[in-house]
Amino acid sequence: RLGTFPIGIDAAAFAADSPEIDVELAALRKNTAGRRLILGIDRLDYTKGILRRLPAFERLLEGDQTLHERVQLLQIAVPSRETIDSYADLRKEANELVGRINAAHGTPTSVPVHFLYRSVPFDQLVALYRAADIMLVTPIRDGMNLVAKEYCAARTDGGGVLVLSEFAGAADELREALIVNPYDLDAVERTIGAALQMPEEERRLRMERLHA
Repeated sequence: RLGTFPIGIDAAAFAADSPEIDVELAALRKNTAGRRLILGIDRLDYTKGILRRLPAFERLLEGDQTLHERVQLLQIAVPSRETIDSYADLRKEANELVGRINAAHGTPTSVPVHFLYRSVPFDQLVALYRAADIMLVTPIRDGMNLVAKEYCAARTDGGGVLVLSEFAGAADELREALIVNPYDLDAVERTIGAALQMPEEERRLRMERLHA
């Protein structure tokens, strides 16, 4: 017998509240200071599409100068296979991309991209999901991708927009996400722009269905 059983997550754990999560969330909202937070959380792996996501965000900033102090991309790259040269090269290239974007589009008071090469504890992870106005999950190939599911499970407030690669297995289930082809940088740029401008009613309707 052959069946398809998509892997899931502990949804209740991501939906739960705790004082620790509340503290982390309050700190994040204070630090973003009114800017819209775009979040990416991935293993630092060539399949995750980080090197395509950053240029797409760069194009967004180039097309709308008013966004420079109104949006911020936080990309967390969880260390992976650090002893392999190609992964070290990937980290170097990502750092160079971030440096180029910040040099071109930063201001005296802010930089558009924060790149963190580390893992995050659970309470902070949930707070990040709840603080993020947009979640970018844009792998060039992924069997499932649980980050997309975790984000939806954490959004008990009905807020946030999920931008999801059509090449992630999760796209077959999370159909209310904004589905993109990560190879099409113009399409990813337009989709992030659409997510930023999405009316609140549509955001809530999509996320409520994703959360369910």
